[in-house]
Amino acid sequence: MTAGTVVAEYGSALTRTQVLAGAQGGFTWIRTPGTARSGPPRQPPGALLAAFGATAHDPVTDCGPEVRCVLPRVYGSDGGRHYPLPGRRSLAELLLSGSPPGTPAATPSAQDVLGGLGRALRALHAAPLPAADGAGAFTPPDAWRRLRSWAESPAAGPAAQLHQGLREFLGTPRWRRVEAWLGELPEAGPRTLVHGAPGLGLLVPAEVRGTPHGLITGEDVGIAAWQWDVGWVLAELRELRFYAARLHRPESGWERLEHAFLSGYGRPRDPLVQRCAVLRSLLHLHDFSVFVTWDEAEVRRYAALLVDGMEAADLPAAQEGAR
Repeated sequence: MTAGTVVAEYGSALTRTQVLAGAQGGFTWIRTPGTARSGPPRQPPGALLAAFGATAHDPVTDCGPEVRCVLPRVYGSDGGRHYPLPGRRSLAELLLSGSPPGTPAATPSAQDVLGGLGRALRALHAAPLPAADGAGAFTPPDAWRRLRSWAESPAAGPAAQLHQGLREFLGTPRWRRVEAWLGELPEAGPRTLVHGAPGLGLLVPAEVRGTPHGLITGEDVGIAAWQWDVGWVLAELRELRFYAARLHRPESGWERLEHAFLSGYGRPRDPLVQRCAVLRSLLHLHDFSVFVTWDEAEVRRYAALLVDGMEAADLPAAQEGAR
């Protein structure tokens, strides 16, 4: 059992998170399966974890703040994964709630952290692929597979209700585009190591100056086009902006945050990035509806957000065809 004082607990029926503060400093984040999971999370192939482990211990860059992929140090008997991390709060939480009293003065700016995340993902995507020594070594990330499974055959209950409702709201042409985008990811190239779900809720800014920030890694890792990870981050920034506006939070300079991330990554967005962003938002809506609560009004608000995202995803192709 990991020792420490519990400083945060939250989660859903998919995943629960507990944050412990150590007596000697530092934090341990423990992520356990939620009540709706039928078993522990899938263990990635050893060759894949070894490839990520190699990137986790090397400096990402010699300029600017650093973000490192943090693999679980301990696997609990309950399927829980223990991550040693440099802070108690995720970047998503900091962006939504601001910096209340008690936040360490050394906490870096969100722009710095996002720039570091961009550089970290670019370095990860440039890392050598593991040798294909097993059938599972070159599989897409679990997040994509969960979404594909739901789109093809939703389980009874809220999953099926959401599936039917979205197909009606989006209409047949848009739904077919979603299916086509899901189908194109495994074939898109060049294939790279991907984090699989580099969410801002898994990105933990360091509370001690000079310490690398941590990105919880290992639950959705796989092999796919680099656009999957980049689209995931851009979708989360867009969703946080959407929620912050509804909660009347202070303006956080969302365009600057997006620019900081893309500048750190060093590649412009492309049509596949835009499509992956839509797929990430679709998975987020699924997980909220199935593992948190069913909220018809929220589904409709989010479906409208998906339509906007799909139109933006189609825009680059339309512009290209007009040249």
